[in-house]
Amino acid sequence: DNLENRVLRDGAYETDLPAIRSTIAHSGRSYGAHDYRASQSVSPRPVKFTLPGPLTIMDTTADCFYNDRPRLNAVLAETVNREILALVDAGCQYIQVDEPLFAREVDDALSFGIEGLERCFHGVPKSVTRVVHMCCGYPDHLDDTEYKKADPGSYHRLASAIDTAAFDQISIEDAHCCNDLNLLDKLQKKTVIFGAVAVARSRVETVDQIEARLNEVLNHIDRDRLVVAPDCGLGFLSPELAEAKLTVMCQAAARA
Repeated sequence: DNLENRVLRDGAYETDLPAIRSTIAHSGRSYGAHDYRASQSVSPRPVKFTLPGPLTIMDTTADCFYNDRPRLNAVLAETVNREILALVDAGCQYIQVDEPLFAREVDDALSFGIEGLERCFHGVPKSVTRVVHMCCGYPDHLDDTEYKKADPGSYHRLASAIDTAAFDQISIEDAHCCNDLNLLDKLQKKTVIFGAVAVARSRVETVDQIEARLNEVLNHIDRDRLVVAPDCGLGFLSPELAEAKLTVMCQAAARA
């Protein structure tokens, strides 16, 4: 039996998870390098490749072997590091590790999660941009107003540790949760990828709304450390809706 039924994300949903029943080890074959090359082959611009982080992998698997969260996090970090180094060898210049579970498991993030993240990027040259994404979680369909997201206050609890951690950019959501922008005052060293359009709402933001928010943001962070982006991935959106949201986002960024 390779599945275990678990309740996830603070009770947000229940599902069957793949179970860890023996030692985790990298196979030596990189799925990431293959997918990166395929993606880069159809784009003239550098492609950013994204992988799940150790704490998030732990939340989407059932541990039936290690029964030691810091140890499992460390083992997974070693495995993710192997994938990241393969991406570097393939020529990838922008590598992002997604850790949405940091916002739900702040104590674990501070206790051993940051260390795991740094291990993920161990040996990555400075010529490669190292990115971490933290969001507060998303439902499985658009416009679900009842989904239990993580507390955006978690960003504030994590900010100091994130700012001194060994990576370059931090990606956060704002369009959905509307952060207290004093958060940005705590991020003095990192480039901030700022979520300016919501990815789980079908309503398209206006250029004026996004521009006004970005002007507020620029009171808290230098322009050269700000990257404007969607809150998270665009998987919920139709191509037409994604293009509409990205268009107004880019127009607002150009005006702010």
